[in-house]
Amino acid sequence: MKPFLSILALGLAALSAPTFAAEGEKPGCEAPARLAEPWTSWTQTGTAIAGGDSLNAPRLILGKPVTATLRPTRYVQYAATPGKGADQGQGGLFTLSLKSPARIGIALSDAAWVDVVDDRTAIASVEHGHGPDCSGIRKIVWFDLKEGAHLVQIAGAPGREIRIMAADERANRPMPRPDDGF
Repeated sequence: MKPFLSILALGLAALSAPTFAAEGEKPGCEAPARLAEPWTSWTQTGTAIAGGDSLNAPRLILGKPVTATLRPTRYVQYAATPGKGADQGQGGLFTLSLKSPARIGIALSDAAWVDVVDDRTAIASVEHGHGPDCSGIRKIVWFDLKEGAHLVQIAGAPGREIRIMAADERANRPMPRPDDGF
């Protein structure tokens, strides 16, 4: 009878253990964190299949997250050698177009290397960090980008799927008002 009670107690303990609401969240997260701009749309839905080359790379739209299906990195033709992860895990390519220069953050739900490439040269990141606890955002890497087309490279992701979002640092911020003399 005692072994049965021990198994029952273990089963009940497992049922009451905290669960993760999304990838990148920490134990003890009972509800997703409220996100500030420019990440308020992080929980929206969208899907994509990461490109294996730049010609077949899907477009990232600022402020629109997607859950992307990645490819084994050995099947990805990177435009520039990734800083890390080129020979391991999963990866893929995306395009991003900007109408004007901006500081752009690339948020990921899981561990992976992210580069932004212009003319076969990786752009140096200007800042990186983690997303808010319980948000599902594992990391955010910021780049100062010029207007035009860019290639976003993901490498070394451990899983076959990753959530990715590009956001303009100035998204939904009030525009400065011109001095109208009042």
